[in-house]
Amino acid sequence: MSTVCGALELQSRNILAGSVRMVYAIIYSLFLGYGITIGTSFYGGIDPHATSKTSCNSTTPTWFSFIFVPPFTICLIIINQGKLKQMPAMIIIAFTGYIVNYFSAKRFSSNAQIANTLGALAVGVMGNLYSRLRHGVAAAALLPAIFVQVPSGLAASGSLVSGVVSADQITNRTDTAGTTVGGVTTVSSGQEAANEAVNVN
Repeated sequence: MSTVCGALELQSRNILAGSVRMVYAIIYSLFLGYGITIGTSFYGGIDPHATSKTSCNSTTPTWFSFIFVPPFTICLIIINQGKLKQMPAMIIIAFTGYIVNYFSAKRFSSNAQIANTLGALAVGVMGNLYSRLRHGVAAAALLPAIFVQVPSGLAASGSLVSGVVSADQITNRTDTAGTTVGGVTTVSSGQEAANEAVNVN
């Protein structure tokens, strides 16, 4: 949200406020990635039975992940105090973006940036259609869809997985270079989270 607001303010030539918001978003993303790594390594040090698996053993049907997108979008609309008359359009835009992102991530599994770009393209096209047909502001209708896109982008880019891997290296000492490699991986996972936040998808 801070990145989007900063980009909009920079676009409207409000340089000071936009640059402050962008720097805040980058620092916040670095702290987010660093906090994920520290939290997982701290819990791994406390719990000897903590697992390092990054995927589930049981496979759920594909449609099962789709049914949670509309309730999550409704919760985002309520939290961000969205208008009730825009709620159906917001849900449709967010659901369309998630479907495009999901299936393009399955198709282009080796490159997550293509899937994120296609999901963002779908959200942008749907928002543009909404603003043309309803003569409303597309930015308000796009916010829940952007919030739906960001967690899947963070997970697809590997920043969450790298946090778990680096925490496993810190707690179990599985690397050969000691904690220095874990520290570098911690910083790199924070950089990946910051990179994902700045590349608005």
